[in-house]
Amino acid sequence: MHRSLVILFLALSTWSCSQFSNKPMAVAFHNVNAKYNAIWQASRLEKELQKKYFAERKESYNSILPIIIPRDSSFKQGNEKDIKELIRKASLVIDRHQNSHFIIDAYLLIARGRLYQNDLKNAIETYKYVNSLDIRPEALLALYEIYLQQQEFSSAEKIEEFLSENPLNTIEKKQFLLLKAYSFQLLNEPIKAVAVLQEAQRYLKKGEEKARISFIMAQLLSDNNQPTLAVENYRSVLNNKPSYDLQLQANLAIHQQEGNLEALLNMLKDPKNEESKSFIYVKIGQYYYGKKDFKKAKENWEKGGENNPNKGELYYQLGSLFAKQMKDYDLAAHYYDSAATYLAASHPDYTKAQKLKKSWGNYSGFAKQISLQDSLLHLANLSPAALHELYLKQQKDTVKTVITRTTAPIFTRRPFNADQQNFYFNNEQARIQGAIEFSNRWGNRTLEDFWNLKNKNTTLAQTVSSTSTAEKTVRKESILEENWLKAIPSTPAAQLKAGKIIEESLFKLGKLARLELGENELANTTLKRLLAEYPSTTYEAEALYVLYLSNEGPTKTSFRSHLFERYPSSYFKTMILKLENGTLAENKEILAQKKYEAAFERFEAGQFAASYEACLFVQQNYPGSKLEDKIVFLMALSKAGLHETAEAKRILEEFVQLFSTSPLAKEASEMLKLMNK
Repeated sequence: MHRSLVILFLALSTWSCSQFSNKPMAVAFHNVNAKYNAIWQASRLEKELQKKYFAERKESYNSILPIIIPRDSSFKQGNEKDIKELIRKASLVIDRHQNSHFIIDAYLLIARGRLYQNDLKNAIETYKYVNSLDIRPEALLALYEIYLQQQEFSSAEKIEEFLSENPLNTIEKKQFLLLKAYSFQLLNEPIKAVAVLQEAQRYLKKGEEKARISFIMAQLLSDNNQPTLAVENYRSVLNNKPSYDLQLQANLAIHQQEGNLEALLNMLKDPKNEESKSFIYVKIGQYYYGKKDFKKAKENWEKGGENNPNKGELYYQLGSLFAKQMKDYDLAAHYYDSAATYLAASHPDYTKAQKLKKSWGNYSGFAKQISLQDSLLHLANLSPAALHELYLKQQKDTVKTVITRTTAPIFTRRPFNADQQNFYFNNEQARIQGAIEFSNRWGNRTLEDFWNLKNKNTTLAQTVSSTSTAEKTVRKESILEENWLKAIPSTPAAQLKAGKIIEESLFKLGKLARLELGENELANTTLKRLLAEYPSTTYEAEALYVLYLSNEGPTKTSFRSHLFERYPSSYFKTMILKLENGTLAENKEILAQKKYEAAFERFEAGQFAASYEACLFVQQNYPGSKLEDKIVFLMALSKAGLHETAEAKRILEEFVQLFSTSPLAKEASEMLKLMNK
């Protein structure tokens, strides 16, 4: 009987502690189990992961550090076990303690785990679910950070407004201010970012985090020409227990800002900085760059590129140096290519570097083609005798280069010990004696088969062999020279083809320089050469338009006038008018629509000349209308109707190039193919 009562009491106790019961005893039981078991263990794991994430971050000191450390997709690989355990522990609360007060805390921990896994989609969904249960600043701050890093500024702005209107504790206030400063940094408003960071510093304890924020403030101020304030913040870094790397970078920055080259050189000599020499060279390079001594800047940056973990950024800087300052475009292309190779995919300049690599790669292709064809046309003007001499000189230089590169290294024979000298080939005296005895008996023999036959006519064999070899060499040299001469455009047709390649490459290079690389000087030089050497080029209208974009003042006006006079019906004229007049007003758009309809009616009636003139009127008086692709296409059709095939073809070529996304592009391409046939 007593045993039955005990069993009944235990059963009732267990039932009363069910996770679906709202009785005080049940809730208290599950609160204690959730908080001091699963939540405690999961929270401890999360804090450890957070410390590791901060400690293992990869900073890139050659550019301004991001206020919020970017997501590192590789972090989950080395910490996968702990992250899964964090999510598992937090999930236990949801599975076993439904009536506890720590359900939301469990979801927040799970969301943190999703962030460490870089599973942003599920992390966002979890945080949104938390906010549907109860508004938690922690969840809102996490969403604010995710939206900022994804540059979804409209969503981030809504959360920022809500957070700024509600009370936050000290930790939440600190995080909110850092995120707000980060938003200003992303929007390229550094002074506003600095102002918010100054407020955030009041909530930061002395330590590496505060030192890092001071360093970022110094970088932002330095980038905005406030060196005195920048140095103050760099000194603040040293007073806040920074890491060794942060301390080194702060000292380097102070010496660079103060122009203390001697201190930088002394740091270079210090043995304890042996592993940090690359960073010191970078700062010395920046010092010389500031002094406009680009040659020394380049030398030091190149030294800094050796064994530098951030060499991608360094090469990016060198690419900019050679393109913008030194105007050495070939080297700029080389360094941009290297930058794209070495920059990490997570780097903020990675996408830009990949684009620059492609653009500068195209530059190299066009530049090499121009140089090659220029050289070949120059050779075409030389006499056969001069070409032969040049070929021989070129071959001689090639042989010299090959010999220099392939010279065998000289080995020094080590002295043999007493035991080794018992071996015949290790005994110098024995070998000399053997050579003398061989010579006395057999004479000087060539190293060949049957060398020991007494009656062998070696002289005849050698003569035949050498003659045959000489003939083969002469024949081979003759073939090589013939192939070399074949590449030279010696006929008028070949020279015309080479000229066409140069013409097209000059146009493409000039256009690329202005529209993709932003190099106005290169665009001017290239396109002016095109117009000077090929006055009847088919690319003239667009070349004049690009030159208009690449210049200012009277020169710009001159190219505009030239284009308008030479090509009054060109769409490039319309593009200039569109740039000068801006977007069409609604009433003008309606008028353009009516004028176009009238032009189309004339086309259908077979009045092709009138249709063309009407289209030209719309194009020049209503530039930038929504119907501009239809207007240009109708102009081409009108010219085709007038049997002015060359003009129709020119307009269609412009259309295909400028309206590639138009629904009429396919039809225009088909018409061009028929005309070319």
